[in-house]
Amino acid sequence: MRWQPRFEADYAVEHRADGTTHPKDKDNDPRSARALETTPADMVRFFEAVLRGDGLRASSWNEMFSPHIRIRTAAQFGPGAQQESDANDDIELSYGLGWGLLHTPCGWGAFKEGHGDGFQHYGIVFPEVGLGMLLMSNSDNAEGIFDELLRTGIADSYTPAEWESYPY
Repeated sequence: MRWQPRFEADYAVEHRADGTTHPKDKDNDPRSARALETTPADMVRFFEAVLRGDGLRASSWNEMFSPHIRIRTAAQFGPGAQQESDANDDIELSYGLGWGLLHTPCGWGAFKEGHGDGFQHYGIVFPEVGLGMLLMSNSDNAEGIFDELLRTGIADSYTPAEWESYPY
């Protein structure tokens, strides 16, 4: 993404845990694999398109949602990322192509998450049952409620909150 003057009137302000704001990062060189800035409405459209398989051959869609790398670490990041664990073997925690995957009674769940200065998000879809939830925030405090929102909103007790380092 390259910052454009037309964005100046309409962007989310990032908030630190203490409520103060981060300055808007406007001077980055364009890059593909780092930060995604979008609206909740556009992200929901993306998730809906993924659920329908829009624009994908069936074989490509199946590869996206097939486990390719099994995850057997205690945490996604930090010291636990180097520690082996069988804590998520019951959900077969894995990576597919571009998605984290977990196996549940609803079939495979596919998730994407992000965490940056002042922004936190998590989204999960269960393609076999046509269910999903997207959580997006402009606060460093949001991950503290993600597990409860997933459990309450769609009865998702499978997202590995401890592995994600979501406080619960």
